[in-house]
Amino acid sequence: MVEQPTDPELLRQLDDARTSGGTVEAVLRLERQPGERPVPSVVRDQADRAIRRATEACGETPADVHVMANMATAYVAGTERFLRELMAQPEVASAVANKSRA
Repeated sequence: MVEQPTDPELLRQLDDARTSGGTVEAVLRLERQPGERPVPSVVRDQADRAIRRATEACGETPADVHVMANMATAYVAGTERFLRELMAQPEVASAVANKSRA
């Protein structure tokens, strides 16, 4: 179960993808100290660590990754299993669906 604040729409999409096997797109906000500007190199390292750990835990890799280091944010597309594992990593502060589905 995801412990960080997570968008209900993202959770619905993950539940749908569990049965369909489809890819889900999420935008993750990475942890940082309140009031401090993101340090791009630190943000990239955080994203890399979290993705590597999630990959090792579930044996899957993301379909797509874009790190927006100046905003401490990462766009990640992947399977339901991979994204749930990624969202459980300590570097991830919160997650929202990249797209809204009807």
